Amino acid sequence: MKRTTKVVNAMIAATTILIIISVFFAIRGFSVIRNTTTASGQDFLLQSTQYVAKIVQLSMKNRHQSLSYLTINENWTSIESPMTLIDNQTSLVPFFKSLNGESETLIYIDREGTPMNAISWDSKTKRIGTINTENIMPYLEKDPSLTKMIDSPAAEQNSDSYFIEKQAYLNFYHAINNRAGDVIGYLIMPLKLTVFYQNFIQDFELEYKGYPMIKDRSMTVVMHPVDEQIGLSIIDGRKELFPTLHYEDLQRLEKYQLEHNEGSLTYKSYWWDEKTPREAEKIGAFEWVDVGMAHWVISINADYRERNDEIINFVIVLFCILLLLLLLIAIFTFFLRSFRKQEKIEEENKHLIAKHQRQKAQHKLEWQLSQRNKLETVGLLTTSIIHDMNNFLTPIIGNLELLMQEYQDQPILHDDLHEVLQSAQKGDKLLSNVMRFSRESDSIQEVVDISSAITVAAHLISGIIPKKIPLKINVQQQMGLVPLEEIDLQNVIYNLITNAYQAVKTSVPHPCIWVTAKKVTEGHPNGPNRNYVILEITDNGPGVPAELQKQIYEPFFTTKSADEGTGLGLFAVASIVAKYDWQLDLRSSPQDGTTFSIRMPLTDLTL
Repeated sequence: MKRTTKVVNAMIAATTILIIISVFFAIRGFSVIRNTTTASGQDFLLQSTQYVAKIVQLSMKNRHQSLSYLTINENWTSIESPMTLIDNQTSLVPFFKSLNGESETLIYIDREGTPMNAISWDSKTKRIGTINTENIMPYLEKDPSLTKMIDSPAAEQNSDSYFIEKQAYLNFYHAINNRAGDVIGYLIMPLKLTVFYQNFIQDFELEYKGYPMIKDRSMTVVMHPVDEQIGLSIIDGRKELFPTLHYEDLQRLEKYQLEHNEGSLTYKSYWWDEKTPREAEKIGAFEWVDVGMAHWVISINADYRERNDEIINFVIVLFCILLLLLLLIAIFTFFLRSFRKQEKIEEENKHLIAKHQRQKAQHKLEWQLSQRNKLETVGLLTTSIIHDMNNFLTPIIGNLELLMQEYQDQPILHDDLHEVLQSAQKGDKLLSNVMRFSRESDSIQEVVDISSAITVAAHLISGIIPKKIPLKINVQQQMGLVPLEEIDLQNVIYNLITNAYQAVKTSVPHPCIWVTAKKVTEGHPNGPNRNYVILEITDNGPGVPAELQKQIYEPFFTTKSADEGTGLGLFAVASIVAKYDWQLDLRSSPQDGTTFSIRMPLTDLTL
């Protein structure tokens, strides 16, 4: 009996020690997972912040370029009255429309900074009007960088940010030169940063609660989803509105941001987009950027607890399991001390362990099945959405083509419709590429006359290339037959011609594209001669840099802007070439342009 008691006590002690060790490792594991998740969240937010920073810098540069184009298109050196521009609204109306409400004012000052003329845009009536120079003085008097710009003409594209009645602004500058090249004045465009934020930043989506914001070098809020926050310093200004809140962590955040160019950290703050600010633990990232004379810190924050709900749930489950184990030990001890039935207790213990292992294995299988179902659901949802969007785009494209035919006698409207049609066609092409690579389908190949197929595809695609860029087609006739899907050949030719068009449309004075195809015969020492078709698409553009030639076939890799390419064109070409086991070669240099060569074996079959 005593021996049994000692064994029981030893087992209880050992089990208790095991649970204590398990609790220790559970707590340590929680800490490691928590730190890892926090670091992952910070990295994600830092990448998102860098992305938003690029958007801000590129968008601001685009606004300055628009002002430059306006200055080039209008003869500002001959302006004696703003009515000259008001009467000729050919450039001004599209210019203001393109700004989407971000600016409704243009100011012309002389070389010494004296305002001479000012015009305004009424977004409701779509008309240009004049402004009394007294009414535009706040834009000049509040501008902290105007004097520096006048002392150093064209040094920067824009001013530092400033505030007028709790609204943040930024002035864009462009020097006006006379025919001799001397600066005689400046064109100034005040930009409403609140509207700019709404157009480009506010809709930036986060997986968790949070938002992006921008502050200047004095830590005053320049852009924020809450209008009341604009113009406030993140500590002193907010203390005036909410004196009972705690700002110790915000002081730490401010100091850290002022001492580092970029970074991430966790801190306690409040959700300022709520009527009554709610205290929250946040995870945030930031990056300092220069936009003209403005030096801003762009930051994105997210709810720390929301990001770590899974860890908290894991800890709760873990401690519940440990409590359950403690309860089982208590029950186990009770039965051992009460009945002294060692064999029965051991069997029950083995049974419980086996049951726990089965439950663990079952839970793992259920989790794997759940993950697989999620992936299948995402695939089905993607296919369904693309199918529906194709259904939406088809009537849009058809009606746009009909409208273009109907309004051929109105060049401006016809050009606008053509631009919309091109965008719709690009969207339709992108959806087709995504659909093509997001589902498996059986290949239905036919033996086609390759000469006719290449000629037809090239002539079809030539219709979308502007007439000013000649497309020269030289296809050898009766080359033979090739087994393929014609849509694949059309996709290859379409993407290569489109790529060639984008390479030459603005880079060379006399652009041209060539499509050639010829039959070649090669001898083989171990068999009969083989016949091939060599399809080449050539342009006289600047060529592909050597360091990029290995990357151009990667999906989503592109050197073009977001409006010109998706990075899927050459990836689609390479995928189709691999599908048929063809050979794709690239020859490119700044002197000779670029040639994509596709080698296709001919079949001995006949139609």
